[in-house]
Amino acid sequence: MARIPETDIERLKAEVSLLRLIEASGRTLNKQGKDYACRCPFHADATPSLIVTPAKNLFHCFGCGAAGGPIDWVMRTQGVSFRQAAEQLRAELGVSAPPPRLAASPLAAEPPAAERQTLLRRVLDYYHDTLKQSPEAQAYLDKRGLRHPELIERFRLGYANRTLGYSLPAKPVKAGAEIRSQLQAIGLLRESGHEHFNGALVVPVIGLDGVVHEVYGRKIRDDLRAGTAYHLYLPGPHAGVWNEAGLAASGGEVILCEALLDAMTFWVHGLRNVTASYGVNGFTAAHLDAFRRHGVRRVLIAYDRDAAGNQAAAMLAEQLMAEGIDCFRILFPKDRRCCTNPEQGEAPPFPKWI
Repeated sequence: MARIPETDIERLKAEVSLLRLIEASGRTLNKQGKDYACRCPFHADATPSLIVTPAKNLFHCFGCGAAGGPIDWVMRTQGVSFRQAAEQLRAELGVSAPPPRLAASPLAAEPPAAERQTLLRRVLDYYHDTLKQSPEAQAYLDKRGLRHPELIERFRLGYANRTLGYSLPAKPVKAGAEIRSQLQAIGLLRESGHEHFNGALVVPVIGLDGVVHEVYGRKIRDDLRAGTAYHLYLPGPHAGVWNEAGLAASGGEVILCEALLDAMTFWVHGLRNVTASYGVNGFTAAHLDAFRRHGVRRVLIAYDRDAAGNQAAAMLAEQLMAEGIDCFRILFPKDRRCCTNPEQGEAPPFPKWI
């Protein structure tokens, strides 16, 4: 019997939620800070001594020393082999084998437009599948109030977690070198070979014609070293307008946010006539063209209520009013963002603010 590839094992360890696996076995988990505790099934445990750490997807018992991840849990609780545990997790929890390898076309410094779109879409599909199987990414969406199935599917949200390389042909072979060159030309891979969006929620900006115009990435961890960029884009000037379909159906009134995740917060609360700039100074000619094209006559500017947001909103209102577009400001509580408060898990009271 063939050996299970190491990439498959690492994927199972990362993508199978240990917390949900333990809950499914009938154990009662009690939250303790960022961790959870339950009675250990591997020894006579009078008080909960088995600690589960979701951030690491690991368990450890302070009573008997049992420890490990999802595969170890199945091996110990069901008395099966490593292979049997891995295969069972794959079958029962829907963790599929790695997707087919991405194919490369002849080596080119910059892929032609049609080929670029095809490659972009295949990588974005890979990231989309990764997000749906990643406990870490799902937890981030929960924290931001964005774990909304329709949002995830309609806008093809994804997650980059350093596994894209496993779906590519090996580096030493010609096909592997070619496709990596093309991905670097697009901006999805860096010269080092690392994924540009590694560790980020990935948001494609797709036009009404189905063309991927831009890709945005937001790092999901907030404890990165100083100087790390939390907001990422493809190289070059910004292009496209997120949720242009919402503008087309807006009836002439549009909510304009400062950032894509802010706009998504409005969207999941039922306000679908929303789009976003690419940051506080990221309102582009493409946005203005889309406003004209879809007959936008009134814009509710929903920028953060801080110094930068206030200044940018005033300048933008002046620009839009010169175009004959009425502008109003959605005033959030002072120094508050429009998005869900991560610490309190509050959904913003939109009706009051608008």
